[in-house]
Amino acid sequence: MGATASVPDTIDVDEITFNTGLSKRQICSLWTRFYELDRDGRGDAKGYKGYLDADDLGRVPKFSANPIAPRLIKVIFEDFGSGGKLTFGQFVDFMSTFAQRERNSRNQRRRSSAQTITSTNKTDLESIRYCPNDNGRTRKIKFIFRMYDVDHDGRLSTEDVREILKMMVGKISDDEAMIIAEKVVGEFTKDQPHSTVSLENFEKTLHTLGFNDKMSLKLLK
Repeated sequence: MGATASVPDTIDVDEITFNTGLSKRQICSLWTRFYELDRDGRGDAKGYKGYLDADDLGRVPKFSANPIAPRLIKVIFEDFGSGGKLTFGQFVDFMSTFAQRERNSRNQRRRSSAQTITSTNKTDLESIRYCPNDNGRTRKIKFIFRMYDVDHDGRLSTEDVREILKMMVGKISDDEAMIIAEKVVGEFTKDQPHSTVSLENFEKTLHTLGFNDKMSLKLLK
């Protein structure tokens, strides 16, 4: 296809700006990156398919150097894509989660992260779903929580953390990984035996540790 990376007329930039809080300049930058990542099966021919697949994201240097990249990419496509594909709109939706600017910042009725997570009575699975009234920080927390929730039950267990540790470290026994996992989960559950971590406790602990404002993801390079 041609070398141009201009945003197509079929994409409503104004609507994306309104829904995500991203500036038109940011959206144009994201389109350029989307176009560059969209390759054929050999990794050539930019803008080839009109969507991204797991192989496209796997070529991003920040992913290729990350030991848990397969898990991260899997969650991206599960949460934001469809049928193993990520359209430009879905790509922007995901990227806006980690943008510096607040999603839908024009809407002053947005609630705080803590309010969004804790103010309603929901089941564990309902609480980790993305909601239209989620602000940017809440979406970040939910995404990270969902990445660690390997068994998709809406709570983090020592088994979930153990599996992630094995992905990160590689050569580690199940027993060694479980000892570390128990200590990690204990940080979130105040060492209550056999406890699992809810989204609410996860958010509160991240806030206490000062992690909320440090969560970022850059795919533009």
